[in-house]
Amino acid sequence: MSESTVLMALFDEATPVPDTLDMLREKGVDDADMTVLSGLPYPARVLGRPMVWERLPLISISGAFVGFLVGVFLNAGTPLLYPIHVGGQALIPIPPSLVLTYEFTMMGLLVSTFLGVLWESTFPTYGPKRYDPSVTDGRIGVLFLCPQEQVEEFRSALQAQGAQKITEPEEKVL
Repeated sequence: MSESTVLMALFDEATPVPDTLDMLREKGVDDADMTVLSGLPYPARVLGRPMVWERLPLISISGAFVGFLVGVFLNAGTPLLYPIHVGGQALIPIPPSLVLTYEFTMMGLLVSTFLGVLWESTFPTYGPKRYDPSVTDGRIGVLFLCPQEQVEEFRSALQAQGAQKITEPEEKVL
């Protein structure tokens, strides 16, 4: 297999980025080998990127369900396991049980959402990353992996798309 190199094309605005990504796909670059760097949070559809399905809602709902089960067990399971009948009162009082079950459900939701955000964002990341400081100044960078023998072909195609600067970024610790 041939050697690969990483190229970064910098654009002044977001308009040519979807066409550039389409051109890269036509030339055989996989979506997993492309990254769009921007100082602004552009939606994926604006930049021509495939929609990313997040797992965070599933993680949050699962945490809420576990919290609900813990709340129900503590409010209903404990009195049924260790019954203490006190002068005509119900063994499982409904109003306080609803409040506590709600609180446990919300606690499970909050804890699982917090842990899910940490997990999904792969926090913290260590090691060097490829980056250009002009991305912070408002430019948009398209970072992609290309075969070594096609670097000049990709450079000319990117210049035709309107790239202001095409570099091979070095890896730096950010």
